[in-house]
Amino acid sequence: MEQPYSAEKISMKIEILPSADQVAEKAAAYLEQLIQETLTHKKTFSMAISGGRTPWEMLKILSKASLPWSRVNLFQVDERIAPNGHKDRNLTQLFQAIEGSPMASQLAIFPMPVTVEDLEAGSQDYAELIHNITEGGGLDLIHLGMGSDGHTASLVPENEVLEVKDRNVAYTKELYQGRIRMTLTYPLINSAKKILWLVTGAEKKEMVQRLLKQDASIPAGAVNQTNALLLVDEAALANGLD
Repeated sequence: MEQPYSAEKISMKIEILPSADQVAEKAAAYLEQLIQETLTHKKTFSMAISGGRTPWEMLKILSKASLPWSRVNLFQVDERIAPNGHKDRNLTQLFQAIEGSPMASQLAIFPMPVTVEDLEAGSQDYAELIHNITEGGGLDLIHLGMGSDGHTASLVPENEVLEVKDRNVAYTKELYQGRIRMTLTYPLINSAKKILWLVTGAEKKEMVQRLLKQDASIPAGAVNQTNALLLVDEAALANGLD
């Protein structure tokens, strides 16, 4: 059900669903419609996807859609610095989610270059790649999740990557949950035409409330909400809107 925005400061659209699986189904349907609509007036659709169980389920469902996948570009929101094929890599999970589908064989996937020796140069190369593929027009959609500590993408608490304003892609330099990570930064995220949040799980309750109030003391709270949709399960919004 869609919520009216009676709570002070809430500016994004919100839809509350009974379960994480239904969040994934709704997200897939939303993306399918958005891709179809965008391709009626643009040659290509460019999106960036974050990792997580619900997003992989979303992609698994979306991969069954009958869409002109050759006109869709998929980038990564963030990625762990790990070898190709490693179970920690978002890319590994992404390939597993769409395996065997027309989406897998036709979609243009652009992995983050996390195996290069110079991560600074790799970050800059990825930013330039996004700029060139989108012809400077920015991404049509960025999908984001949120951790129980309020991080989104790999914009993590107390890391200098939060302060990056002059680059569209950066890396964390310090370990976060055991890995250095490459990530899109606020300038690129906040320039996206649409942002799709998927947030599930009771452990996110406090952070969901802070996200909705645009609490910039958590990384997720500094993301532009103007053209954002939050799909959230009942467990993560158990107390409703404050």
